[in-house]
Amino acid sequence: MNNTNKLINWHESLALVISKNFSSEAIAELLKGIESLVDASSGLVTIFPLTQPPQTTHHRLLANEDPQHQVDTYDAGAYLLDPFYRIALDEKAEGPFTVKDVSPEGFEDSEYYDLFYKKLGFIDEICLLFQFEEQSIVSVSIVRHAGESPFTGADIKQLEIIFPLMKSILAKWRQNLEQTTAPNLEWQLDNALINFGNSVLTPRESKILHLILHGYSIKYIAEKLKNSVETIKHHRKNIYIKLDVSSQSELFYLFIASLKAMPEGALVDPLTFLE
Repeated sequence: MNNTNKLINWHESLALVISKNFSSEAIAELLKGIESLVDASSGLVTIFPLTQPPQTTHHRLLANEDPQHQVDTYDAGAYLLDPFYRIALDEKAEGPFTVKDVSPEGFEDSEYYDLFYKKLGFIDEICLLFQFEEQSIVSVSIVRHAGESPFTGADIKQLEIIFPLMKSILAKWRQNLEQTTAPNLEWQLDNALINFGNSVLTPRESKILHLILHGYSIKYIAEKLKNSVETIKHHRKNIYIKLDVSSQSELFYLFIASLKAMPEGALVDPLTFLE
């Protein structure tokens, strides 16, 4: 699609956003417009309130993308390992970022990458991160798939230009959202990540476990902890034995299962609630 047609589609989307009064239907039109503007294949909008669990409010997925796989597992706790979420939460980052901008060394070997990128056929992702009052975050993720070209610097520049307008639209939408009385769940999910495995692991093993879950390579972990690669591999072997897993894939799903089993308000190792 040439640039003129892209701009026409974008402005038509903006007109619909206004006519739909910044409702959820308006945000669906906004997502379509962003995809058209930078030739993305699919997209997601996720809210990360400070005191509630995340909610993927909009998704435009391809036929081979499974919402239960891609959305439900993410919202259930896998988002804690998402490098986009981590940079937004930990560094208060705002703006458009590619996955290469935010991912740690070794990320492409992680179970998170395998589950949310490789198996879905993603070739590239841009996530627009928006910071709002009360420390809530909104992310708008757009993706290109295998067979397509990665996003370019020009695509990032285009998204930087429209970023302030998008933030204003999302702010109006957030004002229109129903206020809920969901329990404070940022609560325990961040604490669950911190405490995961500490009931059976040593403090050193727990530190290594968390770095593995976040997708860091064994080489990076060795450098960060000032150990040899062989020492870190030895620790990883002991971690797998103690947690009764044999691979990073099993470790990832054990983490997700433990989050689902954890009762509200718990602030201990979520593994203790698995039968």
